[in-house]
Amino acid sequence: MPVLSRMRSSFSACVSDIVLPGIICVCFLLACLIVGAESSVFAQVSGRGATSRQPIGASMAVLAMLQDADVLPPEGTPEANRVIKVVIQFQSVFMKSDDPDVQAFLSRALAAKGGTSGDGGLSRFRSIGWTSDVLEALDEHWSAAVIDQRERLAPGFRQFNVSLADFAWLMQLVGKARSAFVQREQNIHQVFAQRRREMPGGAQ
Repeated sequence: MPVLSRMRSSFSACVSDIVLPGIICVCFLLACLIVGAESSVFAQVSGRGATSRQPIGASMAVLAMLQDADVLPPEGTPEANRVIKVVIQFQSVFMKSDDPDVQAFLSRALAAKGGTSGDGGLSRFRSIGWTSDVLEALDEHWSAAVIDQRERLAPGFRQFNVSLADFAWLMQLVGKARSAFVQREQNIHQVFAQRRREMPGGAQ
């Protein structure tokens, strides 16, 4: 119970000054409290100060970006709760998993997208959490992956209580968001950057 109390206090402080649709703030807070004990990223909240605010803020920025793209499921539905969980858990998967197939998939995705800048993008992601570059790279690499490449990720995902279907759904949302922003003559990087500045750890 003391750990839960500390997490509640930390998350309340993080979201107190954030402008987000009310349901997103509330659901995100509740989801973090529910899955935080399982998530190695959010378990940092009780003792890592400013560093822990960055992955929290990164996940909140992803949710806000998806909201901006009008691709989030309707409020109060199981799907709305699911999207919050997968955003949190897959950040934890790719930041913390020691599964070689999971880490190889992320490294290849960033290398394919950024060429020689792949290593820099990987280090940044492991330090601060989700970035628009990582989301875009994962979306494109997942779309190009054959079935056996995808299936090798399943054991690593299961360690974090998520599945291939969960990841496919998250990538579908990211892809829809990218398309929506292009139609508005924006891009995922512009929208994410703006939202990230509004979130915990974003003013650097």
